[in-house]
Amino acid sequence: MSRAPVKTYLDAGLAAAVARLAAVQKRSESAVIADAVRARFAHASDAAGKADGETQKRQLNRLEARFDKLIWDMTQTKQAMLLFVRVWLEHNPPLDPEIEDSAAASAAARFERFLDLLSQRLIAPEPGDDLLDRMDGELQSANGHEHTKAGAENS
Repeated sequence: MSRAPVKTYLDAGLAAAVARLAAVQKRSESAVIADAVRARFAHASDAAGKADGETQKRQLNRLEARFDKLIWDMTQTKQAMLLFVRVWLEHNPPLDPEIEDSAAASAAARFERFLDLLSQRLIAPEPGDDLLDRMDGELQSANGHEHTKAGAENS
């Protein structure tokens, strides 16, 4: 390994300490100074590695917190949907036997329209578009209940 000459200026006390250490270890003063510089850089490198590790740890903790919130939100949404279905089933009376066939056909057609609408919106969402607002508006217009949000809020 080639060496580059470097001229250093040390305080008198530090220069004397380097000379004493070099004499005790039977090494040159340059070798003692080079080892000190290497040790300093190694220590700084370790500190930088620790700092990087801490930064990564904080970032992972933030991601974990965001995922936990996402899981909590999804759980709440699922619970709300299950509650809605349970209440809907509890409060809707059974159908009369004479209209069961026509109701089943109507329900099947409405469900098919719902699935078509949902698949279209999930495949090609429009930028800045809210799926729930879109579905609400399109389902209302499909069922013949066309009204504005302002009209819905006033009623």
